Amino acid sequence: EFTLKKKPLRRTHRSEGLVLTSWAGLSEYLQSSPQDILSIRFNPSERKRLDKLLAQYPVKCLVQEDESETSFAAAVQVKTLDEEQFLAEVQGNPDDQFIVACDHVTDTRNLGAIARTCAYFGVCYLLLPKDRQAPITSGTLGAAQGAFAHVKPVIVTNLSRMLKILQEEGYWLICADMDGVPIGNIKQSYEKKVLILGSEDRGVSQNLQKHCDLTVSVNTQFPQLESLNVSVAAGILIHALHAPSMISKKSE
Repeated sequence: EFTLKKKPLRRTHRSEGLVLTSWAGLSEYLQSSPQDILSIRFNPSERKRLDKLLAQYPVKCLVQEDESETSFAAAVQVKTLDEEQFLAEVQGNPDDQFIVACDHVTDTRNLGAIARTCAYFGVCYLLLPKDRQAPITSGTLGAAQGAFAHVKPVIVTNLSRMLKILQEEGYWLICADMDGVPIGNIKQSYEKKVLILGSEDRGVSQNLQKHCDLTVSVNTQFPQLESLNVSVAAGILIHALHAPSMISKKSE
């Protein structure tokens, strides 16, 4: 059920949470994480479309007409895990785990695109440094298309230290770098793995690279550009690293 009021309110998205304006993203949140939707404002012209969507999923947030909206705007919260909460979930987990870590990705929309790829391939955790890292913004939500209803961002104070802990837990640390082994040559299935993606301008830091078990690259027969956008490279690498583990599971 939801409450409908016609009196327009002032837009205070900053105090209510991040703003989601994607219908696909809203649908994902309604299906998977409706409790994280704080409010929905919509233009009267979108009433039928919104009513049809909300009829499928129970929501308890405020839903309100607002003629100042061009379509709709949903205020949502993105819940993050701290290091202690994250380790409590993954330590001793017998199941295969695929984790993605960002080594200071600076573009908010790249971050959203990476999260979207993670969600598509079932990657549950996205490690993000506390400092010098693109924050999760409304622009991030737009690029993520509802991914944060499935992917848990983990805010870490020291990424290097966290990766060493995961390595001790049996995780393979796989670094993305232009000078790495072409991903097409990787045939082994790494059941517990962390893919580390670097910043747009500097890549993965040398400090992290020297502790990694494997360095991989996106190979091409037509190298007309020096490198790929980090979010595009992330999609290719996640798919490639995901595929061998899926094949091995099917053969069991």
